[in-house]
Amino acid sequence: MSPSRGLRRTTHSFASLLSSHKPTQIYLSLSNSPHLNLSLEHHLFQTLPATTRTLLLYINTPSLILGRNQNPWLETHHPLLLRSPQIQLLRRRSGGGTVFHDEGNVNYSVTVPTGEFNRDTHALLIARALRKLGVHGAAVNKRHDIVVLPTPAAEEKVDDPPGSRKVSGSAYKLTRLRSYHHGTMLLSTNLDRVRKLLRSPSKNLIEARGVASVPSPVTNIGVDTGDFIAAAVEEFMQLYGDAGVAEVEEEEVQEIENVRKGIEELRSMEWVYGQTPRFSIALLGAEVVADKGVVREVVGVDGDGLVGRRFGGEVVERVLVRSGMGEEEARKWAGDMVGGREWGME
Repeated sequence: MSPSRGLRRTTHSFASLLSSHKPTQIYLSLSNSPHLNLSLEHHLFQTLPATTRTLLLYINTPSLILGRNQNPWLETHHPLLLRSPQIQLLRRRSGGGTVFHDEGNVNYSVTVPTGEFNRDTHALLIARALRKLGVHGAAVNKRHDIVVLPTPAAEEKVDDPPGSRKVSGSAYKLTRLRSYHHGTMLLSTNLDRVRKLLRSPSKNLIEARGVASVPSPVTNIGVDTGDFIAAAVEEFMQLYGDAGVAEVEEEEVQEIENVRKGIEELRSMEWVYGQTPRFSIALLGAEVVADKGVVREVVGVDGDGLVGRRFGGEVVERVLVRSGMGEEEARKWAGDMVGGREWGME
Protein backbone atom coordinates (compact mmCIF):
# COMPACT_ATOMS: atom_id res chain seq x y z
CA MET A 1 0.00 0.00 0.00
CA SER A 2 1.25 3.47 -0.85
CA PRO A 3 2.12 5.63 2.18
CA SER A 4 0.68 8.61 0.33
CA ARG A 5 -2.84 7.19 0.37
CA GLY A 6 -5.09 9.49 2.33
CA LEU A 7 -2.98 12.62 1.79
CA ARG A 8 -4.48 15.54 -0.08
CA ARG A 9 -1.34 16.63 -1.92
CA THR A 10 2.34 16.42 -2.58
CA THR A 11 4.20 19.67 -3.13
CA HIS A 12 7.52 18.56 -4.60
CA SER A 13 9.26 15.82 -6.47
CA PHE A 14 11.78 13.89 -4.41
CA ALA A 15 14.74 15.60 -6.08
CA SER A 16 13.30 19.09 -5.77
CA LEU A 17 12.44 18.68 -2.08
CA LEU A 18 15.94 17.38 -1.32
CA SER A 19 17.44 20.55 -2.79
CA SER A 20 14.75 22.97 -1.61
CA HIS A 21 16.21 23.94 1.79
CA LYS A 22 12.67 23.95 3.18
CA PRO A 23 12.94 23.82 6.98
CA THR A 24 10.24 21.13 7.30
CA GLN A 25 10.11 18.16 4.92
CA ILE A 26 7.99 15.02 4.64
CA TYR A 27 8.99 12.00 2.55
CA LEU A 28 6.59 9.16 1.69
CA SER A 29 8.49 6.13 0.42
CA LEU A 30 6.67 4.04 -2.17
CA SER A 31 9.20 1.20 -1.77
CA ASN A 32 8.57 -1.80 0.48
CA SER A 33 12.25 -2.79 0.63
CA PRO A 34 13.58 -2.68 4.20
CA HIS A 35 17.15 -2.32 2.95
CA LEU A 36 16.24 0.62 0.74
CA ASN A 37 14.07 2.39 3.30
CA LEU A 38 16.66 2.17 6.07
CA SER A 39 19.31 3.40 3.63
CA LEU A 40 17.06 6.27 2.52
CA GLU A 41 16.57 7.23 6.17
CA HIS A 42 20.34 7.21 6.71
CA HIS A 43 20.93 9.29 3.58
CA LEU A 44 18.42 11.95 4.62
CA PHE A 45 19.94 12.01 8.09
CA GLN A 46 23.46 12.48 6.77
CA THR A 47 22.88 14.94 3.94
CA LEU A 48 20.06 17.35 4.79
CA PRO A 49 20.96 20.63 6.53
CA ALA A 50 21.28 20.34 10.31
CA THR A 51 18.32 22.68 10.88
CA THR A 52 15.90 20.64 8.76
CA ARG A 53 13.06 18.79 10.44
CA THR A 54 12.00 15.69 8.51
CA LEU A 55 9.34 13.01 8.67
CA LEU A 56 9.83 9.80 6.68
CA LEU A 57 7.05 7.21 6.44
CA TYR A 58 7.41 3.75 4.92
CA ILE A 59 6.06 0.19 4.94
CA ASN A 60 8.35 -2.84 4.64
CA THR A 61 7.91 -6.42 3.52
CA PRO A 62 8.28 -9.00 6.34
CA SER A 63 11.59 -8.50 8.13
CA LEU A 64 13.23 -8.69 11.53
CA ILE A 65 15.28 -5.60 12.36
CA LEU A 66 18.00 -5.98 14.99
CA GLY A 67 19.23 -3.01 16.98
CA ARG A 68 22.78 -1.86 16.23
CA ASN A 69 24.28 -3.70 19.23
CA GLN A 70 22.24 -6.88 19.33
CA ASN A 71 22.77 -10.62 18.92
CA PRO A 72 20.70 -12.47 16.28
CA TRP A 73 20.92 -15.82 18.12
CA LEU A 74 19.71 -14.21 21.35
CA GLU A 75 17.03 -11.87 19.96
CA THR A 76 15.38 -14.09 17.35
CA HIS A 77 14.29 -17.66 16.79
CA HIS A 78 17.19 -17.97 14.39
CA PRO A 79 16.42 -21.54 13.17
CA LEU A 80 12.79 -20.58 12.40
CA LEU A 81 13.95 -17.42 10.67
CA LEU A 82 16.25 -19.40 8.39
CA ARG A 83 13.33 -21.70 7.54
CA SER A 84 11.28 -18.64 6.55
CA PRO A 85 12.97 -17.29 3.40
CA GLN A 86 10.23 -14.70 2.91
CA ILE A 87 11.39 -12.94 6.10
CA GLN A 88 14.63 -10.95 5.94
CA LEU A 89 17.04 -10.24 8.81
CA LEU A 90 18.64 -6.80 9.02
CA ARG A 91 20.76 -4.87 11.50
CA ARG A 92 19.90 -1.19 11.62
CA ARG A 93 22.25 1.69 12.49
CA SER A 94 20.37 2.84 15.59
CA GLY A 95 20.24 1.23 19.02
CA GLY A 96 17.25 -0.25 20.80
CA GLY A 97 15.58 -3.63 20.53
CA THR A 98 14.58 -6.01 17.76
CA VAL A 99 11.34 -5.28 15.91
CA PHE A 100 9.26 -7.01 13.25
CA HIS A 101 8.09 -5.22 10.11
CA ASP A 102 5.45 -6.32 7.64
CA GLU A 103 2.71 -4.79 5.50
CA GLY A 104 0.52 -4.36 8.58
CA ASN A 105 3.08 -2.10 10.20
CA VAL A 106 3.84 1.55 9.33
CA ASN A 107 7.28 2.90 10.19
CA TYR A 108 7.90 6.55 10.98
CA SER A 109 11.19 8.42 11.35
CA VAL A 110 11.52 11.99 12.64
CA THR A 111 14.80 13.93 12.48
CA VAL A 112 15.34 17.30 14.17
CA PRO A 113 18.29 19.43 15.29
CA THR A 114 19.87 17.80 18.34
CA GLY A 115 19.22 20.88 20.46
CA GLU A 116 15.47 20.30 20.01
CA PHE A 117 15.55 16.54 20.50
CA ASN A 118 13.51 14.89 23.24
CA ARG A 119 12.65 11.19 23.42
CA ASP A 120 8.99 11.87 24.21
CA THR A 121 8.18 14.65 21.75
CA HIS A 122 7.48 12.53 18.69
CA ALA A 123 6.03 9.57 20.57
CA LEU A 124 3.48 12.02 21.98
CA LEU A 125 2.92 13.36 18.45
CA ILE A 126 2.02 9.86 17.24
CA ALA A 127 -0.15 9.21 20.33
CA ARG A 128 -2.13 12.38 19.57
CA ALA A 129 -2.64 11.19 16.01
CA LEU A 130 -4.04 7.90 17.35
CA ARG A 131 -6.40 9.67 19.72
CA LYS A 132 -7.80 11.71 16.84
CA LEU A 133 -8.42 8.43 15.02
CA GLY A 134 -10.48 7.14 17.94
CA VAL A 135 -7.78 5.23 19.84
CA HIS A 136 -8.56 7.06 23.08
CA GLY A 137 -6.35 4.85 25.24
CA ALA A 138 -3.17 5.85 23.37
CA ALA A 139 -0.40 7.18 25.63
CA VAL A 140 3.39 7.15 26.07
CA ASN A 141 4.98 5.13 28.87
CA LYS A 142 8.14 5.74 30.88
CA ARG A 143 10.24 3.81 28.31
CA HIS A 144 8.97 6.20 25.61
CA ASP A 145 6.92 3.44 23.95
CA ILE A 146 3.42 4.13 22.68
CA VAL A 147 0.88 1.94 24.49
CA VAL A 148 -2.87 1.53 24.47
CA LEU A 149 -4.63 1.48 27.84
CA PRO A 150 -7.79 -0.55 28.44
CA THR A 151 -9.70 2.67 29.22
CA PRO A 152 -9.33 6.20 27.80
CA ALA A 153 -6.09 7.74 28.99
CA ALA A 154 -6.48 10.77 31.22
CA GLU A 155 -2.92 11.90 30.46
CA GLU A 156 -0.61 11.56 27.47
CA LYS A 157 2.31 10.37 29.64
CA VAL A 158 1.81 7.30 31.89
CA ASP A 159 3.76 4.66 33.80
CA ASP A 160 2.85 1.06 32.92
CA PRO A 161 -0.66 0.50 34.29
CA PRO A 162 -2.09 -3.05 34.28
CA GLY A 163 -3.63 -4.00 30.97
CA SER A 164 -1.59 -1.62 28.82
CA ARG A 165 -0.31 -3.04 25.54
CA LYS A 166 2.51 -1.76 23.37
CA VAL A 167 1.64 -0.67 19.83
CA SER A 168 4.84 1.16 18.93
CA GLY A 169 8.47 0.72 19.95
CA SER A 170 11.15 3.35 19.43
CA ALA A 171 14.86 3.65 18.73
CA TYR A 172 17.12 6.66 18.46
CA LYS A 173 20.32 7.93 16.92
CA LEU A 174 21.91 11.07 18.35
CA THR A 175 24.79 13.04 16.87
CA ARG A 176 26.21 16.49 17.59
CA LEU A 177 24.02 18.31 15.05
CA ARG A 178 21.07 16.06 14.19
CA SER A 179 19.17 13.29 15.94
CA TYR A 180 16.35 10.99 14.97
CA HIS A 181 13.60 8.98 16.57
CA HIS A 182 12.13 6.15 14.54
CA GLY A 183 9.40 3.77 15.50
CA THR A 184 6.94 1.14 14.41
CA MET A 185 3.15 1.25 14.49
CA LEU A 186 1.24 -2.02 14.73
CA LEU A 187 -1.91 -1.68 12.64
CA SER A 188 -2.70 -5.23 11.50
CA THR A 189 0.57 -7.14 11.89
CA ASN A 190 0.61 -10.94 12.21
CA LEU A 191 1.25 -10.98 15.97
CA ASP A 192 1.45 -14.77 16.22
CA ARG A 193 4.35 -14.73 13.78
CA VAL A 194 5.96 -11.89 15.73
CA ARG A 195 5.83 -13.85 18.99
CA LYS A 196 7.33 -16.97 17.42
CA LEU A 197 10.14 -15.16 15.63
CA LEU A 198 11.16 -13.15 18.70
CA ARG A 199 11.40 -16.19 21.02
CA SER A 200 15.00 -17.45 21.00
CA PRO A 201 15.37 -21.18 21.82
CA SER A 202 18.95 -20.58 23.06
CA LYS A 203 18.19 -17.55 25.23
CA ASN A 204 18.99 -19.30 28.49
CA LEU A 205 22.36 -20.50 27.17
CA ILE A 206 23.78 -17.20 25.92
CA GLU A 207 25.42 -14.44 27.89
CA ALA A 208 25.95 -11.39 25.75
CA ARG A 209 27.17 -7.85 25.76
CA GLY A 210 25.13 -5.27 23.92
CA VAL A 211 21.48 -4.31 24.28
CA ALA A 212 18.75 -6.80 25.18
CA SER A 213 15.20 -6.28 23.97
CA VAL A 214 12.55 -5.65 26.65
CA PRO A 215 9.58 -8.01 26.06
CA SER A 216 6.18 -6.34 26.30
CA PRO A 217 2.58 -7.40 25.60
CA VAL A 218 1.63 -6.03 22.18
CA THR A 219 -1.52 -5.46 20.17
CA ASN A 220 -2.70 -4.06 16.86
CA ILE A 221 -4.68 -0.84 16.83
CA GLY A 222 -6.79 -1.79 13.80
CA VAL A 223 -6.62 1.65 12.18
CA ASP A 224 -6.59 2.00 8.39
CA THR A 225 -3.07 2.50 7.02
CA GLY A 226 -3.90 5.57 4.98
CA ASP A 227 -5.78 7.16 7.85
CA PHE A 228 -2.86 6.65 10.23
CA ILE A 229 -0.34 8.12 7.77
CA ALA A 230 -2.54 11.14 7.09
CA ALA A 231 -3.02 11.73 10.83
CA ALA A 232 0.72 11.46 11.51
CA VAL A 233 1.48 13.95 8.74
CA GLU A 234 -1.16 16.36 10.07
CA GLU A 235 0.26 16.22 13.61
CA PHE A 236 3.80 16.73 12.31
CA MET A 237 2.70 19.83 10.42
CA GLN A 238 0.83 21.17 13.44
CA LEU A 239 4.00 20.84 15.50
CA TYR A 240 6.51 22.18 12.96
CA GLY A 241 4.49 24.18 10.45
CA ASP A 242 3.76 23.78 6.76
CA ALA A 243 6.03 21.26 5.07
CA GLY A 244 7.18 20.21 1.66
CA VAL A 245 5.80 16.75 0.83
CA ALA A 246 7.30 14.31 -1.69
CA GLU A 247 6.63 10.74 -2.71
CA VAL A 248 9.80 8.70 -3.16
CA GLU A 249 9.97 6.16 -5.98
CA GLU A 250 12.31 3.21 -5.51
CA GLU A 251 14.03 3.79 -8.86
CA GLU A 252 15.05 7.38 -8.10
CA VAL A 253 16.41 6.48 -4.66
CA GLN A 254 18.55 3.74 -6.18
CA GLU A 255 20.20 6.35 -8.39
CA ILE A 256 21.84 7.85 -5.28
CA GLU A 257 25.29 6.35 -4.76
CA ASN A 258 25.20 6.65 -0.96
CA VAL A 259 21.86 4.82 -0.84
CA ARG A 260 23.19 2.03 -3.07
CA LYS A 261 26.21 1.66 -0.80
CA GLY A 262 23.92 1.61 2.23
CA ILE A 263 21.78 -1.14 0.73
CA GLU A 264 24.88 -3.19 -0.05
CA GLU A 265 26.15 -2.81 3.51
CA LEU A 266 22.81 -3.73 5.11
CA ARG A 267 22.59 -6.84 2.91
CA SER A 268 26.09 -8.05 3.79
CA MET A 269 26.61 -10.95 6.22
CA GLU A 270 29.55 -8.99 7.66
CA TRP A 271 27.13 -6.28 8.80
CA VAL A 272 24.23 -8.50 9.94
CA TYR A 273 26.33 -11.11 11.77
CA GLY A 274 29.85 -9.69 11.84
CA GLN A 275 28.79 -6.74 14.01
CA THR A 276 27.45 -8.96 16.82
CA PRO A 277 28.90 -7.89 20.19
CA ARG A 278 30.93 -10.38 22.25
CA PHE A 279 28.92 -13.28 23.68
CA SER A 280 29.34 -16.78 25.10
CA ILE A 281 27.17 -19.87 24.84
CA ALA A 282 27.21 -22.75 27.36
CA LEU A 283 27.26 -26.24 25.83
CA LEU A 284 27.33 -29.36 28.08
CA GLY A 285 30.01 -28.03 30.39
CA ALA A 286 31.91 -26.42 27.53
CA GLU A 287 31.71 -22.81 26.45
CA VAL A 288 32.17 -21.00 23.15
CA VAL A 289 33.14 -17.33 23.22
CA ALA A 290 32.57 -15.28 20.07
CA ASP A 291 33.10 -11.66 19.12
CA LYS A 292 32.03 -9.99 15.87
CA GLY A 293 30.39 -13.30 15.04
CA VAL A 294 33.73 -15.16 15.07
CA VAL A 295 34.79 -17.81 17.61
CA ARG A 296 37.57 -16.40 19.82
CA GLU A 297 37.83 -19.08 22.48
CA VAL A 298 36.58 -22.56 23.33
CA VAL A 299 36.62 -23.57 27.00
CA GLY A 300 36.21 -27.08 28.42
CA VAL A 301 36.97 -29.07 25.24
CA ASP A 302 39.59 -29.01 22.50
CA GLY A 303 39.02 -25.93 20.34
CA ASP A 304 41.30 -27.05 17.52
CA GLY A 305 39.88 -26.01 14.15
CA LEU A 306 37.11 -23.94 15.75
CA VAL A 307 38.81 -20.75 16.92
CA GLY A 308 38.69 -18.19 14.11
CA ARG A 309 35.63 -19.72 12.48
CA ARG A 310 32.30 -17.99 12.04
CA PHE A 311 29.87 -18.93 14.77
CA GLY A 312 26.94 -21.14 13.86
CA GLY A 313 25.46 -24.60 14.06
CA GLU A 314 28.58 -26.37 12.81
CA VAL A 315 30.75 -24.97 15.62
CA VAL A 316 28.09 -25.83 18.19
CA GLU A 317 27.73 -29.35 16.79
CA ARG A 318 31.48 -30.02 16.98
CA VAL A 319 31.72 -28.74 20.56
CA LEU A 320 28.80 -30.96 21.60
CA VAL A 321 30.38 -34.02 19.98
CA ARG A 322 33.69 -33.27 21.70
CA SER A 323 31.72 -32.99 24.95
CA GLY A 324 30.36 -36.53 24.51
CA MET A 325 27.07 -36.11 22.60
CA GLY A 326 26.38 -38.39 19.65
CA GLU A 327 26.86 -36.87 16.20
CA GLU A 328 23.25 -37.19 15.05
CA GLU A 329 21.88 -35.80 18.30
CA ALA A 330 24.43 -32.96 18.24
CA ARG A 331 23.52 -31.98 14.69
CA LYS A 332 19.81 -31.92 15.51
CA TRP A 333 20.37 -29.97 18.74
CA ALA A 334 22.52 -27.37 16.98
CA GLY A 335 19.97 -27.01 14.19
CA ASP A 336 17.08 -26.61 16.61
CA MET A 337 18.83 -24.20 18.98
CA VAL A 338 21.17 -22.12 16.80
CA GLY A 339 20.42 -22.79 13.12
CA GLY A 340 22.67 -22.28 10.12
CA ARG A 341 26.03 -23.98 9.61
CA GLU A 342 27.83 -20.65 9.98
CA TRP A 343 26.15 -17.28 10.53
CA GLY A 344 22.94 -17.31 8.49
CA MET A 345 24.12 -19.83 5.89
CA GLU A 346 22.95 -23.43 5.71
